[in-house]
Amino acid sequence: MYFSSTESEGMMSRATETPGSSVLKQARKIKILLVQSNPADSLMTMEAFKTAGVTDGLSSVSEGEDALMCVQRKGKYANSPLPDLIFLDLSQPTASGLDVLKVIKSTPDLMHIPIVVAAGADDPKFVRSVYALNGNCFIRKPGELGEFVRFIETCYQFWGGVVTLVPQPSGGRRKEPL
Repeated sequence: MYFSSTESEGMMSRATETPGSSVLKQARKIKILLVQSNPADSLMTMEAFKTAGVTDGLSSVSEGEDALMCVQRKGKYANSPLPDLIFLDLSQPTASGLDVLKVIKSTPDLMHIPIVVAAGADDPKFVRSVYALNGNCFIRKPGELGEFVRFIETCYQFWGGVVTLVPQPSGGRRKEPL
C-alpha cells in the first residue's frame, strides 16, 4: 500500500495527538468489560480510560465469577449486553483469570470476544498459559499513570478503530449464549 506524503503527514500528526484527542474520537464506540479485583488497580484503570477520553460503554466487575455471569447473562447481569472487549486481570479471588479466559474462549457464543490479559508481572509461565488459552494479548501492567493512559489509548484505538469486531445486532444485544 502506498501513501502520499500528504497522507503520511496527516497520519503522523493524528498519531501524535494528546490523550483524549481526536485519535480516540475516530474509534468506534465499543462496550468494554473491565475485570479487576484490586480496588487501587481498578481505580487506576478507570482513571486511565477517563483520561484517554473513554467514558461510554465501560463497565467493571471485581471478580472472575461476576465476569462469567456477565458474559453468560445470568443473575443480576441477565440484561447486560455482551462486551466487545474484555480487559482481564489475572489475579482474581473467586475464579482465576486463567479460568475465566478458558471458559470464555471455550464457549462458542463467547469465544469471539477479544480478551486483553493484564498482570503485575510477565512470568513466562503465565504468558504461555494466556496464549495457549487463546487470549488475544498479554500485557504487564504499567505502574505509572501516564504510561498506562498511553497503553489504554493504544488498545482502544486498535480494538475500536483498526480491528473488525463481531457486530452487535440491531437493538445492541447479541443472542443469548448457550
